[in-house]
Amino acid sequence: MSNSLSQKSIPLTRREISSGLAFAEEYDLQRLRKWAAEGWRLVKINGMFMVLEQATPEQVNFAIDYQDSPDSEYFEMCAAAGWQHVTSIESHIHLFKSIPGTVAIFSATDATTKYQRAAHMFAKPALWSSVGLVVSLVLMFGVVQPWLMVQQDTMMVMIVEIIAAIIIVVIATFSIFTAFPWAAYRLRLAGIPVRTNRLVFGLLFGICGAVVGYYMGSMIP
Repeated sequence: MSNSLSQKSIPLTRREISSGLAFAEEYDLQRLRKWAAEGWRLVKINGMFMVLEQATPEQVNFAIDYQDSPDSEYFEMCAAAGWQHVTSIESHIHLFKSIPGTVAIFSATDATTKYQRAAHMFAKPALWSSVGLVVSLVLMFGVVQPWLMVQQDTMMVMIVEIIAAIIIVVIATFSIFTAFPWAAYRLRLAGIPVRTNRLVFGLLFGICGAVVGYYMGSMIP
């Protein structure tokens, strides 16, 4: 009996792939509104996944803001305006919800400022990840590969190439998650609509996987 009660107390959860807040903010916020009405409450956003928990259905709107490590006064101000803090991604992306009819948390001017802050937050990581990717590729194909071609130890060659491939994949992944959002926010500031979906991310990672697979396969005699 106690086991059945404890199992019933565990809420049901589900994971949904985000379309990318930088690219499809409006679409993802609309999805969250739909899920809330169906009885799925947003718990957190973990990487590309939105974690939802079964809860009482509610009619709410969602909004997003970009603030780097805001203090408690920031969240109190939003709450006073009718916007309840839902979750934060790291320390700079914050999601809020409110009942329909609540005055929008951002005006048109505020939205521009919001995207300026977002672009600024991603600027340095995007720059360093892009530089790191270019440098790693130049070193790989301009230095490491020529050096490996004259080596006689097959096992050592394979180990070095595997390590180099892993490093490049890690840097490339970090670059995708920083340079792409930065570019998306800059396009928003320029008035150019940015829309994408999970298919785009699938294609990006599919291409990366195919390149890595081809590279790793080429090492097999």
